[in-house]
Amino acid sequence: MKGFPRLLTLGLAACAALAAAQDQGLGGYSSMEIDAGQMKGNFATGAIDEMTGGVKIRLLSDDEKLKPLPIKAQTMKFTWTEGASTPSLIIMEKGVEVTHPDASITADRAEWNFDSGALVFTGNPVVNNERIKGLRGDRMTLNLKDNTFQVDRVRADQVPLQGVEGGAGGGGGAMLVSEGDVKDWAGLITALRGELKAGGPSPARQITGLLSPDKQKMLTTLDTAVLLENKGELVKVLNNAVKSPKLYDEAAWAGKALPEEAKALVAAAERSPEDQAKLNRLLLHAAYPELVAAP
Repeated sequence: MKGFPRLLTLGLAACAALAAAQDQGLGGYSSMEIDAGQMKGNFATGAIDEMTGGVKIRLLSDDEKLKPLPIKAQTMKFTWTEGASTPSLIIMEKGVEVTHPDASITADRAEWNFDSGALVFTGNPVVNNERIKGLRGDRMTLNLKDNTFQVDRVRADQVPLQGVEGGAGGGGGAMLVSEGDVKDWAGLITALRGELKAGGPSPARQITGLLSPDKQKMLTTLDTAVLLENKGELVKVLNNAVKSPKLYDEAAWAGKALPEEAKALVAAAERSPEDQAKLNRLLLHAAYPELVAAP
């Protein structure tokens, strides 16, 4: 009979949590599993007051495409509105960890509001996934109803250079840079940073000038080894330049050996997106002939 109280308490917890998840419809999750060292609650109502001793819950969905959502904490405290069949708030403390399908989130504390579906993390919250490393903030909010995420006062060790491929001009696909078109990625990073450090007009200044300030900072300050692990993002930086009608500047390419085809395209009164991309590929090769292949 020693195991009966634990089985009973975990059974009550599972029933209450199951009802809560189903009633709230949290982003497609319809039930949850629970494992905890100890639970305190009301036997008559089945309401949970507190779970301690290392708590693990796992949100589940009837949709096979929606992966389970594990949540861990040392303690979870439940707040109930009078007459309600589901908790209004769950406060999680110490060693909070949420393993979302897109990223893992850790923090010292989290508050789960069942009415809004929001999980609010405080106390050194950190996000990590395959591409983002050490994304930190003073406060993070994950909404399980609409799968949105917000971070206040953001700091990060590594964030990919996303979205930079969307520069002006939609043509010139045949001229886009591939990873293999760059002969020496480390050498190219060094060359870009060297030109920027030297100051004055340069191809590197033109390329980075097409990026947002945040993207410029990441390109110029992230460790080279980290950038080399994200060559796909560097390809996007180059292709953003390939597509742009604003890449060329006479002073920036002064002293560079432009081929006759590039000179003719520079002099043209109008250029199609395809011609613009061809010109920009020729400009990249002229700027870094030992590093970037000719188109």
